[in-house]
Amino acid sequence: MSWNAINWYGQRITGAALVLLLIAHFWVEHFASDQLLRGELTYEAIRARIASPLWQGIDIAFLIVALYHGLGGLRNIVIDHGRIGPGAARVVTALLIAAGALWAWWGIEAFQNLR
Repeated sequence: MSWNAINWYGQRITGAALVLLLIAHFWVEHFASDQLLRGELTYEAIRARIASPLWQGIDIAFLIVALYHGLGGLRNIVIDHGRIGPGAARVVTALLIAAGALWAWWGIEAFQNLR
């Protein structure tokens, strides 16, 4: 399977995953919290939920899936519509991978402050 086919499937899979993760995130954050429904939602309650390894895993997965999908889409737009050569396409790809890795590290590192 070619690299382009893998990226094509990756965009579709992460797009579907984003829809599911967004629905789950929206439901949990806005409807499923007993404290929210009682009007007693506090920073401490949110921090306690986010400190859970399960929710950290879900949030980190959401971050990584969103980064892959968003930066992959940006790469596709730049390469498809930017009229750039193969060398410039490799540079764009490398820069987006570096930016995505840095952004992912930054997002994951934010969970260290919760301990």
